[in-house]
Order: sequence, then C-alpha cells, then structure tokens
Amino acid sequence: MNEVIYSQHELKGLSDLELLNIIKKSWGVEGDEIEVWGELDPLRDASFGFLSNAHLVATGEKLYYPIEGRDREHCSFFMGPHDAFNCGSKSKKHFVRCQLELSPESERAKHNNPLGLCVKKGTGEQLFDLPKKIPLEVLTDSAEEGLQFISKSIYDFYHEKAMGDIDGIEKRRRTALEKELEEQKQEADSSLEEIKVEIQKQKEHRDVSIKLVEKLNSKHQELNNTINQLSDEKEAKKTEVSQLVKSYARIEADMNIKIKRLKDYVADKAIFLKTFEFVDEDVLDLFVQEAKPQIEKVDGVSFSDILDGDYQQAVSYIQSYLVNNDILYPRHIIENYITLLRTKDLIVLAGDSGSGKTNLVKSFAKAVGGKSIIVPVKPNWTSSEDLLGYYNPIEKKYLATPFLEAMIEAKQNPDVPYFICLDEMNLARVEYYFADFLSLLESRDEDPEIPLYSEDESAHVLSELRAVVDIIQSTKEKYSNDGVVNFIELLKDETVNNKLRMAFGFSDKDSLIKYHSEVRRMLSGVMTMPSSIKMPPNLHIIGAINIDETTHYLSPKILDRAHIMRFESPLLSDWDEILNEVEEYEFEDTSKPLLFNIEQLGYRNSYPKFDRDDPFCELFVELNKDFFHKLGVEFGMRTIRQGLNYLELFNELNNDSDMAINNFLLHKVMPKFTFDGNKQVGDQTKLELLSRVFYERVKNILPNFESYSEVFSAVHSVEQVVKDAKANDGIVNFWS
Repeated sequence: MNEVIYSQHELKGLSDLELLNIIKKSWGVEGDEIEVWGELDPLRDASFGFLSNAHLVATGEKLYYPIEGRDREHCSFFMGPHDAFNCGSKSKKHFVRCQLELSPESERAKHNNPLGLCVKKGTGEQLFDLPKKIPLEVLTDSAEEGLQFISKSIYDFYHEKAMGDIDGIEKRRRTALEKELEEQKQEADSSLEEIKVEIQKQKEHRDVSIKLVEKLNSKHQELNNTINQLSDEKEAKKTEVSQLVKSYARIEADMNIKIKRLKDYVADKAIFLKTFEFVDEDVLDLFVQEAKPQIEKVDGVSFSDILDGDYQQAVSYIQSYLVNNDILYPRHIIENYITLLRTKDLIVLAGDSGSGKTNLVKSFAKAVGGKSIIVPVKPNWTSSEDLLGYYNPIEKKYLATPFLEAMIEAKQNPDVPYFICLDEMNLARVEYYFADFLSLLESRDEDPEIPLYSEDESAHVLSELRAVVDIIQSTKEKYSNDGVVNFIELLKDETVNNKLRMAFGFSDKDSLIKYHSEVRRMLSGVMTMPSSIKMPPNLHIIGAINIDETTHYLSPKILDRAHIMRFESPLLSDWDEILNEVEEYEFEDTSKPLLFNIEQLGYRNSYPKFDRDDPFCELFVELNKDFFHKLGVEFGMRTIRQGLNYLELFNELNNDSDMAINNFLLHKVMPKFTFDGNKQVGDQTKLELLSRVFYERVKNILPNFESYSEVFSAVHSVEQVVKDAKANDGIVNFWS
C-alpha cells in the first residue's frame, strides 16, 4: 500500500476522478472497481448500515484513508438501506462483500473528508466463505498482545453456516425420504392400476375368445356347406368340360380342314404369282412357309429358374461372365446399365473414344444371350429419313436403312433381346434426325407404332395387282390347256394381251413387259416392307457419343428424354478391385450367358405418379426451386417421374438410395448445366450459387460421396464443372 499521506490543502480543488485515482493508487487497486470485504455492523433500529474493519478483496490489506490526521483511523463506509436490508440484521454482525464509490460531495464536506467513500448501491452481498488468509485483527478479540482467540464475529459466522448446513442436510434427507415414499406409493398405485387393466384385458380377451370360437364354429359350418356345394359344382363342371372338350375337338378338326383350305388357297395364289414372275421365291417363302426366327436362341442359364429372379445375383453373374471373357467393368456400372435398360428410356453413353461405350453394348448383349447391332451415325444426317429410310414414289418401293432393318429383325425374333447402338450419335445434330422418333418413344402404355409410308401406296399396288390377276385368271383354262407357264408366254396370246391393254388404257406403243416389272417391284416392296412398324418389346436403343470439337451438344429436348451415363477409360479402373468383387461370388460356372424373359429386361409401363409427400419428390421440388430454376436449368415433372421409375428399379439391384440419387443427378441434372455463370441471381452470380450453396447441398444429400469413383460422383462432377467454369471466364458447361 502506498504510504503517501495527503493534506487537506493538497486535496482541495481536485475533481472526483482525480480523488478516486489517489485512493486507488494509495490502496494499490488495479482496474476500475474498488472491491472490499468487511463486517456489517448490526442495524439496530436504523434502516442503513456501516461497513467496518474493511479489507481489499484482491490483497487482504486493511484500509485507511491517506489523509493527515486519519492515517491510522479505521475506515467505516456507509451502506444504503437496500443493500443493508439484503445483507445485514439488527442483532449481529455479518461479513459482506461490496464495491466502493465516492460519497456525495455534501457528505464528504460534512465529515471533512475529501476522500470519503460509501458502498456502491446494489453491490452488497453476504459472504458465505471467508478468505483463506484472515488478518490477525479480524481473527482475534483479545486486547492483550500475544494472545489470539477466534473473534465472536467469525465464530458466529461459522456457527451459523454449520447450523445451516445441518439444517440443509436434515431437510434434504427428509425431502429425499418423502420423495422415496411418494415414488414407492406412486409405483404401488401404478402397479395396482396395471393389475386392474390387465385383469380387464384378460376379461375382454376371454369375451373376445368366446366370440371368436363361436364365429369360427359358424365359419366352419359355412365352409362345410361351401365344400359340399363346390363338390356338387365340380362334378357338374367335369361333365361340362368333358362336353366342351368333345365340342372343341370337333371344332378343331373343322378348323384344321378350313386352315388347310386357306393354306392351299394362299399357296395357290402365291404359286400363281411366282409362276407369272410377280414375286421372287424368297418373298414367296414369307407367306407360304411358316415364319421362322432368323437366329436360334443360345443355350444359357435361366434368370428365373437358377437365380430365382434375383437382380442382385444377376449383376454378380454377368460381371463374372464378362471377367471370364477378359472384360472388366466395376459392379456399379453393370447395376446402373441394367437399371437404365429396364426403364426402356433412351440411354446415351458418353465418354472419350476407347472408353468402352460400344464394348459395353456388345459384351452385355452376349452376356444375356442377345444380339447387338452397331449403326454408325453420319455427319450429313438431317432428318428422320436418314434414320428410318423413305418411300421412293418413282420406284414405288420403301428404301430401308440399317437401323430399320435391325428393328425388323428384332421383330422377327421376339424372344431374343436386341440392342441397337447409334455409334457417335452426335456427329450430326440429334434433334434433326432423332427427335421425332424419340417423341414416339414417349408412349409408355403400349409399344409405339412408327409410320413408314402411306397405306394408300400399298392399296394402290394391290388394286392394280388384283386387276392383272383377274384378267390372267379368266384365261386360266386356256393357258393351262395350251401349256402357258409364264407371263411372256401369256402375252403371246392376243386375247389376253388385248384385255390387259384395254384394262389399263395402254396403247400399242406401251410396254406390258415394263409394266410387269413395275408391278413386280411394287409388290415386292409392299410384301417385304409394311407401311408401319411397332417398336418391338425386345428392342433397346442406346446412343454412344464423344465430346470434342467435331461433335454437337445434345439439345434440351434430347436431354429431357434420355439418361446420360458417363464413362472413363478402362485403364483407369481398379482391376484388382473388380477381380476381388468377382472372387466373392459363389458361382461354379459362368461360361454361359444369363437368359432373361423379355419383360425382365424392361417393359414400357407408365412412369410412377408424382407424389408430393414422397421424399424423392420433395427433395427435387426443393432443389428445383432453390437452384435449377435460378440457374436456368429446365427441370420438369416428367424428369421427376423418370427418377421415381429409376429409383424403384435400382432398388432391386442395390438398396443404397443415396447412390441412386447420385446416379440420377449425373443422368438427368448435371448434363443440363450449360449457362453463363457471370449472370446475377439476387445478390450473387450463378457460378457463386453453384460453387458455394449448391455444392454444399449436394454434399449433404450424399454423405458417402467420397466412396464413389470420381467419374461417377455427382459431388466431383459439380467440383469439376465449377473448376472448368472458373478457367473459362465463368461459362458453365458440363460437356467442356
């Protein structure tokens, strides 16, 4: 403590702040507040109190005013009524703690003490524990030097505290005992109530059991009556079936006779057309002989019988079959590909040249006992005629393309799965040559019918042919008797020749030989190419695209209707991991293909209905509202329904719903990310919305994204798109 003592003259005229600083310096107080502890004298009849025997809280030093004449005078500090009432009593001293401040100037003048302090209002509080080191003058009450006794104040303090502790312990013990008794009472009441409830339940169960037995007895009697009735009906049905079998046998015999006559009639007409060189023998076989598949079904393992229709086992078997043929694909690729095939939507395989796109189509077709047909797309394709062909009115014949011929072949082999791959699909603009065809594929309730040419053309050809046949048939007896066996010989007959010229308005200069050739060509075209063709249920259409400067981007119309499946080079795959996967499977032999029924590889059912309460629907409605719409990405109801269909099918191969959502984002969302990221959306750019908010949202949706391969991870795809955009002046392009 500072030993400087100030005179009244030195303190005169100083401000309150200067006086307060003198006190702090003298007492060694650091900080803004002067915190002390001391004894609050009994209040007696007064409402206020005085704090005596005060010491600093920080140092324990006893306090003296540093003024001449008061240097060893004990300090006593006034305490206002509010603090005194809260901290003191009228009968004994209490130890308290408080803060000090300068007394009002009038009080300081009254007591001739410029440094006079009082208790700061609202800071007084009782002490419940004394400092560890108590000054000697507080500890003793003895007036004799060298003798130390516990002062009455300290004795009272600890005695009161001890008694309070004893009372508290006793009170807590009594409270705990009362609580325990109350809990035991409640538990007993609860047990009693449960027993009552259980008794009531048992009574109800007994009543229910009695009623159930009565009901079962009644049902038993009804069943006996029904069995007796069914037995009678069974005998009646047996008699009826026996009569129907006999009737059917008679009808079948009659139908066989009629069918034979019909076949004979068709054969007669067909042989007639061949005799007069209107049709070739190979065309004739289409009608006279029974239709036979062009390819024989291969020997393989039944998906239904051997694997019991388990698609997870099917993935394992197909992966093993491919490994046996030195073709290595990770399991998740096969899972994804089978699911996409089963949606019956257009699949587009996207990747660099040599990444295994067409190889997947070919190898998978072999793995399921099917046939793959690769159709290269030409850069000059501009319309659907380049894809399907067209009707030539001059030749009166439909000129088919390899794509259409593949469809016809698939139709002729309905039990064999066909996979047509449009290789390098985007060498030409897909929306030019494929959009109309893709619109037809949107029909989900039935197999879409694709018109090739007008039925009027075939009707015209058959009408002309009928007239020619009638004229020739009218002279049948004559040419038969005279040995006329072909059209050239027939024309030598002047009567027939003149009839043909009159029927068709020919002059002598017109050539009947040339007309015969035209009819022959037209008839061949009509017989070999129908005016329309239905999409065969056993046909799957896959596109393969490369993305470089020589190709075109896919339009929103195509992206909205297709699933985009990205590929990476096989050299980047972890071959050891693939082999380890296959080793865990328990197949003895996977050398034969796995054979599916056609519908097991997908059929054109309607997409699931949109359900606003479905978690998937809720998620993508929210993503569309928060991100897709703001980014200018088209995302509609059909896309969500396609997603529901994909998730439902994927679940049969893999119950990881997060991976299904990851795949859906890659198939249907990320390929649409082509926009100017510099444009503002509210208070941020589109690129900022994508790179910050959307990126974090996708990470939250896919908590296990780090376990996915980078090229098949939606989170990595967003990262890469953002990285490329920042290097390309903010232009966002998934395909770059």
